[in-house]
Amino acid sequence: MSVIARAMDALPPSVLLAAAVPSDQTDPHKEATLAAARFWLTAISESSDDAIIGENLAGLVTFWNRAATRMFGFGADEILGRPVIRVIPPDRLDEEAVVLAQVGRGDKTLHFETRRACKDGRVIPVSLTVSPIRDDEARLIGVSTIARDLSERDERERQLRAANSELARSNASLAHYAEALERSNAELDDFAYIASHDLKEPLRGVANNARFLREDYAGKLDPEGVERLMRLGFLCHRMEQLINDLLYFSRIGRQDLGIEWTDLNAVIRDIEMMSEAMLKERRASIVIPHELPRVTCDRIRITEVFRNLIVNAVKYNESATKLVEIGCRDEVRTRWGVERQVFYVKDNGIGIAEEFHEDIFRIFKRLNAEDDDKRGTGVGLTVVRKIVERHGGRIWVESEIGAGSTFHFTIRKGAAYAA
Repeated sequence: MSVIARAMDALPPSVLLAAAVPSDQTDPHKEATLAAARFWLTAISESSDDAIIGENLAGLVTFWNRAATRMFGFGADEILGRPVIRVIPPDRLDEEAVVLAQVGRGDKTLHFETRRACKDGRVIPVSLTVSPIRDDEARLIGVSTIARDLSERDERERQLRAANSELARSNASLAHYAEALERSNAELDDFAYIASHDLKEPLRGVANNARFLREDYAGKLDPEGVERLMRLGFLCHRMEQLINDLLYFSRIGRQDLGIEWTDLNAVIRDIEMMSEAMLKERRASIVIPHELPRVTCDRIRITEVFRNLIVNAVKYNESATKLVEIGCRDEVRTRWGVERQVFYVKDNGIGIAEEFHEDIFRIFKRLNAEDDDKRGTGVGLTVVRKIVERHGGRIWVESEIGAGSTFHFTIRKGAAYAA
């Protein structure tokens, strides 16, 4: 194989060979061909972003392109004819002999990653491609090395490892926080259950004694005394309502959900039947513009969500004809992003000021001054939110004073819907 043919077959060796082997002065045509090859191959090597280095079998540098100067800091005048070990760190010097031995045993190219030294003392990671250079007699006369700086890649990998490590620490902290929060919530549920259960017995005692006094001593008490005893009985009844709601609230967190296929149209029909007297008395009607989907959920809990929202829509409504619209939208844009499969309960009631849109979901929070016979406990919407969140969903309200309210919520537990 000729020198030029070999140069075209293997670029790095030919680049070095074209620069290092003298031309044949007896053959003008061959001399011109070699000169052209030297020109093109040297131009290619000088335009490369990778360092290209040639060395003879004595380990002396015979070729050094511009990229090698940029990478290692040595100019061609500082390195040509000098030992290549100037760019090899002391702890890697044995690589040189090993590479020469491996290349010398056959016409093959080696690829490996290592480290090399720069003029300013830095040691950089590099990827090396080492190829043999042979003459016309196939004798090994040197090696060519293409070096690529891996500093940027290694820095990106370091940053990625650091980011992953930080993410792992954050996840561990979040997991620890979630575990602590779950444990705290469980303890609060236990406390609410035990405290509420233990409060009911003495409360019944107070209520019963108030009733006995009113019945047995009614003739000995003046009207104000009787009124006070009646008020005491009413307050005991209110307190029992609060305790029962607190017990129910605690049970939501303690009990597993009974997930099953649920026809929401049937759920609303059941609520209408149970609330028929209240709806008729308040001149209220429920409207479902489009058939609701079947979903996988805890039927009893989701019934409680709709029942609570419907009762509130009727209760806080001063319109002559009270309308409660119930529906489902495929997609709703919110401040959190796009929410899909969103259920809603909309009314034409008194509305809620924007500053209270979050407060209404806090336990025992009531915004309206109500008559004693209509006053709620302030637990209903808190229960609703807890049920929705236990289903993996979110609930929010859109409303303004005098313009009615629309409660939106999602159900993700089970993630199954059917038209």
